[in-house]
Amino acid sequence: MTRFGKEWSLRAEAVLDRLGRALGAFIDRYYELLQPKAESVGRAFRADTWAVRLFSEEVVRGRPAFVLSMLLRQFDPVLRKSAELGYWQVVSPGAGTGQVEVVDTLGAVQGKSFARPTIIVTDKVAGDEEIPGGVTAIITPDTTDIVSHVAIRARNAQVLFATCYDPEVIGQLKSLSGHCLKLSVHAKGDVMFEESPDETAVTSARILEVPTPISRPGFTAHAVSASDFNEKNLGGKSNNLRRLQGKLPKWIGLPTSVALPFGVFEKVLAEENNKEIAKRYKELTRRVDEGAQKVKGELLGELRKAILALKAPDELVSSLHKVVEGEGIAWPAHWDDAWMCVKRVWGSKWNERAHLSRMARGIPHEDLFMAVLVQEVVEADYSFVIHTVNPFTGDRDEIYAEVVLSRKGEAKPQLMTFPSKSVGLFGGGLIFRSDSNGEDLAGYAGAGLYDSVMLPPPIKAPLDYTYDPLVWNEGFRRDLLVTIANIGTVVEKILGCPQDIEGAYSKGEYYVVQTRPQVGIENE
Repeated sequence: MTRFGKEWSLRAEAVLDRLGRALGAFIDRYYELLQPKAESVGRAFRADTWAVRLFSEEVVRGRPAFVLSMLLRQFDPVLRKSAELGYWQVVSPGAGTGQVEVVDTLGAVQGKSFARPTIIVTDKVAGDEEIPGGVTAIITPDTTDIVSHVAIRARNAQVLFATCYDPEVIGQLKSLSGHCLKLSVHAKGDVMFEESPDETAVTSARILEVPTPISRPGFTAHAVSASDFNEKNLGGKSNNLRRLQGKLPKWIGLPTSVALPFGVFEKVLAEENNKEIAKRYKELTRRVDEGAQKVKGELLGELRKAILALKAPDELVSSLHKVVEGEGIAWPAHWDDAWMCVKRVWGSKWNERAHLSRMARGIPHEDLFMAVLVQEVVEADYSFVIHTVNPFTGDRDEIYAEVVLSRKGEAKPQLMTFPSKSVGLFGGGLIFRSDSNGEDLAGYAGAGLYDSVMLPPPIKAPLDYTYDPLVWNEGFRRDLLVTIANIGTVVEKILGCPQDIEGAYSKGEYYVVQTRPQVGIENE
């Protein structure tokens, strides 16, 4: 197939994928509206509820949208074949041997530890789950963001993780539930599997190494400006931005930033007017320690609720106001809303995924300190994530930036896929980012465990690629992708090691909003 033909196949697939998502949402909404009415309708017409539900389902299935969605599902394999895309997308390369376990969602087994090596086959992956102990491979028909938390964790733990677009193969894998399989990735990118003797699966499951002990920082100040960021008062997220200051070329911008450093949460908790909240917090953390792996989500929710009740001391407000004003950032119109954002970031220490991750790696909760990085939001036309080393092959001469693969130093980007997300987040104002002392430990993917909160909250809006220059303007697309790849090269050179970079393109300008060492890549 010609390059031109392949590109148009990719375009067609992106458009049809978006149409399919819209049709699926329509059908789901139709069911949502009809099914709750089934019981009341049944009473009104003296009909059994099952009969009304069956009738409503037939109404949905008789609609043109449902028929079209079925046709699109059949058309998808044809498009993938003509575009030479194959039926597999490998998110994390490797090999896995174990007993097949079929689950509806990966989240359903989050926090579980399997006694023997296990291969998970699941219909849904949200992207923020913690991979259960003992899992050697994850196979799903669900499309997974390759830079999501679960994808990074899989690559770091050398867990094979792949999406399969062939329903027959997924069905075959599900039919082997309870069997022992051996999975590997073919040179062409397909996942191969074969049954394996039972004794193979009783070998030791992969155990993630416990990171070196975390230093426990103390209180230094209620708020600091970017010029005062250092390793003693803030985490890697803030300090990596500080390392880039004054070293980036003028065409790469950085968002204006200030921070509430380590120890501020503990200082606020110890205030006299927060005495009762501190007592409640101490009791809840004791119950978490006693419950260990059996901790329920309700208990973690109570901890987050306790944090949201904290009152801000006057010194904190005045100190933050001073540094914000000094950096030229607009003070929030409503302080209470900003204070709530700060507390939500602190409270994310007790998200279920974060708690499970710390438990799995043996990180005591009292060793985890949370700072808050406050930045002006870059109102992006496009956002991007760059890995300066190809995360699939480990090739240090290749930069992988979501939709583009590029050789370092070359202006010849290879387009891998067109954008197909159906919903975007839009907003301005401020973003309050988590910046803990437990996110950038050697060999540990802490990114995505803790929350960032925008003020005002972002607006969700449907995306329309019909006239998007990224899709239809070849010249614009090439310039954008080449520049994004160059950003990766520049940042990696300044910081001296492979980087995982988040950036934005806004009104013709490029920004790096945060960067961290790329997980799973050994420094040379």
